[in-house]
Amino acid sequence: MIKEERKKSDAGVSKLDSMQINTIIGNDIIFKGDLNGDSVIRIDGKVEGNISLKQGIILGEKAFVEGNMESDYIILFGHIKGNIKSKEIILKSTGTVQGDIVTDALEIEMGSRYNGNLKISQIEEVKDIASEYKKSAILPLIENRVNEKV
Repeated sequence: MIKEERKKSDAGVSKLDSMQINTIIGNDIIFKGDLNGDSVIRIDGKVEGNISLKQGIILGEKAFVEGNMESDYIILFGHIKGNIKSKEIILKSTGTVQGDIVTDALEIEMGSRYNGNLKISQIEEVKDIASEYKKSAILPLIENRVNEKV
């Protein structure tokens, strides 16, 4: 029961919440070009280019990105027109995405907007487990019933 309560309290919390933000692009800044690095960035202005930061990206409510984003953790309060690839994405109620998403985990709040294709990376593993379960658990029961009728 304690584990269940801990899971509920962790809902909506990202590892990004405990990381230090190293770079901020203010709301009056327009940046043209690609951004690359290992740290965490918060963007409140406009970026025209691709963003690739290993640890994390936070888009503020008034942020607008025209380009692709890639990071381990992404929180979107703002807007992106481009594709996103991340381990974990949280799309807040004020956020919009026009593009495809590839992720392991996605949280979408009520009110957000999303238009594109979605690929959850670990879904294939779930299908494999389900097919293994069917083979081992269901088939022997069917065979036993057939043998009982004969």
